[in-house]
Amino acid sequence: MTIKDKVASIMVTYNPEADVVDNATSIIQSCERLVIIDNGSSPNSKAFLHDIENEEKITIIYNPQNMGLGHALNQGINCLLESPEPPHFDWIATFDQDSKVDKDYFSKMLASYEAHLNKEEVAILAPNWIEEKLINKVSSQIDKTQLQEQKTVITSGSLVKKKIFTEIGLFEEDYFIDFLDHEFCLRVRTRGYKIFISPQVYMVHNLGNTQQHRLLGSNVMATNHNYIRRYYITRNRLYTYKKYFRTEKEWIKGDFIATAKEFIIILLFEQDRGKKLGSMFKGVFDALLGKKGPMN
Repeated sequence: MTIKDKVASIMVTYNPEADVVDNATSIIQSCERLVIIDNGSSPNSKAFLHDIENEEKITIIYNPQNMGLGHALNQGINCLLESPEPPHFDWIATFDQDSKVDKDYFSKMLASYEAHLNKEEVAILAPNWIEEKLINKVSSQIDKTQLQEQKTVITSGSLVKKKIFTEIGLFEEDYFIDFLDHEFCLRVRTRGYKIFISPQVYMVHNLGNTQQHRLLGSNVMATNHNYIRRYYITRNRLYTYKKYFRTEKEWIKGDFIATAKEFIIILLFEQDRGKKLGSMFKGVFDALLGKKGPMN
């Protein structure tokens, strides 16, 4: 079995731009199959997907409306696992619509996995992410080859062993968007598996309209997520804290400190801070009420 045969991929789109064609092409050139889930895009954005929907190894599913990231990812996973053709791949990779990979992306990721002594403990492989606006400030980790353990990673660019979805379930659809990657990773850890990054593999990632600022002599990053994203991040963060409070106290402590710093950055540097803070308080309130799903 070649490297290409070992990986199938999923991409979730929502109002993509023209570069989605090149991004999807970069992924399919190195894997067995690509399933694209479009989450209710406009007709103009869907037109870009029409350019590649007849590609032999690409399957596109069009949702009539935005069903949420978790639902779309799970659609893609089920599409791959329930294929009438027996799936012989071992890994499922997940991507955003702005993800573009080099032709040796999967081969480098799996080479680092093959060099790892305890392969059974590995559930997720992830790349090093480079914020798009900081692409010229690449870490010296590029020379390192040994896998480095992480507690959580983001979904974009990550490879998950196919069997993991069967063992622990799929992504948390009720989160709708945001923090479902952290929840999934922590769930993986409760089953005794581990999560690693492959240090020599890099992926450019856009966290939002990211801007760098100076604060007390240090550089800080403002992601400038809109008020809707702030709602989901806040609400789903609290659900995740509650769910894993007994088993992941150290991770929660670190995330809480990072959240406090981010709160200060929002107050000092971001636009529409009043609207964003209002959404964050609404997220806290809805979490206390037990509300999940899309924001009303």
